[in-house]
Amino acid sequence: MRRQEKCSAPTQGGEPCQSFAISDRGFCVSHDPDYQARKREGSRRGGEARANARRAAKQWAAMGEQLSAAELPAILRACMFSVKAGTLEPAQAQAIASLAKTSVSITTDLELEQRIAALEEAAGLTQRPTPLRRVS
Repeated sequence: MRRQEKCSAPTQGGEPCQSFAISDRGFCVSHDPDYQARKREGSRRGGEARANARRAAKQWAAMGEQLSAAELPAILRACMFSVKAGTLEPAQAQAIASLAKTSVSITTDLELEQRIAALEEAAGLTQRPTPLRRVS
């Protein structure tokens, strides 16, 4: 069994790094320059994706539109064509689809709650909340 070697780089305090080396050059994840470059690139790309989704969410919220379930297919189809044409980033389209789905879901839930409350009231089933008793 091969003994795993420690990182050859010093810590910021000047002490020997205690992490195990991941490369043949003797560096750990934190000190390997190649790994750090890949990590920075991944962070940059991830940040761009989050920024695109955030921008799309702000644009969608700024519209202030009430969507009906009937309008969603046309909007989502337009988003798909825009992604295919390259005029809309996939992350933006995904954010729009997610926001649209949430909007319709909330609207549907509220409508159902109102209908149930109206039916309960018509049937005389409305209940007052039970008061909480203090337990000593």
